[in-house]
Amino acid sequence: MIRLKIAFALRLVDDFSGQCIRGRKFLFFSGGRVVHPVEKDEGLYIFLEPQEKKSRIRIEGGGYHSCNVMIESELLDPEEPVADVRMYECPGGEYSRSRGWLTGIISEPAAFPAEVYAEKNSPTGLAFREYRNIEGEHWVWFQGFTREKLTGKVFSLNSKGEDALFVLGEKRGINEYRIEPIVRLPDEVSPGTPLIRVYRSVTDRNGAYSIPVDAGEENIIGEVRILQHILPS
Repeated sequence: MIRLKIAFALRLVDDFSGQCIRGRKFLFFSGGRVVHPVEKDEGLYIFLEPQEKKSRIRIEGGGYHSCNVMIESELLDPEEPVADVRMYECPGGEYSRSRGWLTGIISEPAAFPAEVYAEKNSPTGLAFREYRNIEGEHWVWFQGFTREKLTGKVFSLNSKGEDALFVLGEKRGINEYRIEPIVRLPDEVSPGTPLIRVYRSVTDRNGAYSIPVDAGEENIIGEVRILQHILPS
């Protein structure tokens, strides 16, 4: 009997909700060829060996913007080699009717397409209290209170005029979260700095964007800013 070994798995995550994407039809490419990972009910896509130590995977379809990801298998947990890929929904997708959409065009001269983000102007109810690095993981303690489910979503803390974006991951206790930085964390954040909800998407080649936001909140979203430019596929 031939036993196939798992090289790695991709978990596709809706960036707006932080939830795993299930039941969508995606196409996967590697080295310019279509590849066929094994799709599991829980939303995982299993890539079997042999795979390169560094695999560049392109993902298309499913009602989401196409993206490219570089998977380095040596950096994944050998016991559970799963990499999360955060996807940006296109207008007209399955969930789009229940969401608001912030649309416009970036007027500043820049290279497009680019990842963009905007912050919600109303507070979450939480504020920064303390940061700790525990065995290589980033943990943040917050003060305050919120009824909103925050895990899996994107937020920011502002330090000296710069936005530090991250995903709120595992929650422990009342207001203690493991965070997954999107950009480099600042050296120092002042206690009491408010935790801000962030919405993201990508532009087209002309700088036009459609960012999903909570329905009815289109008028309380701040300036749309460039997060990073997207390298050509």
